[in-house]
Amino acid sequence: MLELRPILSALWRHKVSALLIALQLGLTLAVISNAAVIVQERIQQVTRPTGVAVADIVTAHIAPVAKDYDLLQAFRLDLAMIRALPEVVAATVSRAPLTGSGSSSGVQAEPNREVGATPAAIFMVDEHFIDALGMQLVAGRTFAAEEIGEASETTSWRSNTVIITQQLADKFFANTQALGKAIYFSGEDNPMEVVGIVARNLGPWPNSTRAGNAIFLPILMDTQKHDFIVRAAPGQRDGLVKLLEEKLAERDSERVITVKTLEEQKNRYYAGDNTLITMLSGVVGLLTFIVALGIIGLTVFWVAQRQKQIGVRRALGANRSTICRYFLLENLMIATTGISFGVAAAQIFNHFLVSAFNQPPLPPATVASCALALVLISLVAALIPSLRAANISPATVTRSL
Repeated sequence: MLELRPILSALWRHKVSALLIALQLGLTLAVISNAAVIVQERIQQVTRPTGVAVADIVTAHIAPVAKDYDLLQAFRLDLAMIRALPEVVAATVSRAPLTGSGSSSGVQAEPNREVGATPAAIFMVDEHFIDALGMQLVAGRTFAAEEIGEASETTSWRSNTVIITQQLADKFFANTQALGKAIYFSGEDNPMEVVGIVARNLGPWPNSTRAGNAIFLPILMDTQKHDFIVRAAPGQRDGLVKLLEEKLAERDSERVITVKTLEEQKNRYYAGDNTLITMLSGVVGLLTFIVALGIIGLTVFWVAQRQKQIGVRRALGANRSTICRYFLLENLMIATTGISFGVAAAQIFNHFLVSAFNQPPLPPATVASCALALVLISLVAALIPSLRAANISPATVTRSL
């Protein structure tokens, strides 16, 4: 390592420019490592299993024109017509998940308790809801047709049975079997027996603390807030969108009909997350590109300044690999210094993000991966001007000595 002394001497003579590149590398590491954590977390949120057959589901919303419209009767007639379509696997009427709109309440494992309730999404459904949503029943049974009650916004109806998600069952009955046990709405004493457990349903708000906590009540509700949830046969979803519009309008034209795929509504809910992923990925790419340009520019500048010294070393017997290695080692020392500063800066920045914005903590593996990537990028960026330096002819330079 006889090259270390001249490298350190050269860096000391150009300490300002070397320090600026090192600081740029350090700040870049602090930013991209934290950005990578946020991007990873958002990607995991957007791509995690929903528990429902998103790709096959179509939702249809009806808004009657008449004020005295009988919604319950309309739901019955519409559902009978929809279920008779050959393109349809199953259909129900309820609030659709993954849309950002729904109902929730606190639930307890004990009656008359107000404190410590678990927030859960509430779905009012009929006996077809598991098939319509494409959910997996892991224990118990679905509702029977005779269990389905009817209610409106002016009347109430209490259910004695309930189906819950596995996540909620694990929370309330971690060491016992949930089937046959009772849960209660917060502050109430009306027991609802758990008759079935579905594997997963993120509910209407996948990004909230309620995600995965869902209860299903056997109620057909007279409300315009509910949608038809229709599961299409494989490959039939897009055609079913237009068909549903036509059939619903044909049965009753005195209402406004809006048909959407559940995938569209899910993408709309996650639009902010997807935008953030795109923006942060762009920032990471841009910062990395700027750092690479800075290293290339600095190395090119140093090569131009040291052409005579390089020529002398070539004339004294230094081969191309020695010259190339010299500049790569010089850039490696700058990168290592910057990365060391960046590791500390990344932790400080992450501490601020965690405390102020509830962002995920920064794993050491992520910092190490980003640091290694920046070191490799700095070496690759320095390689082209280093090869250019190695090709300087000793005869050309030494003529002017």
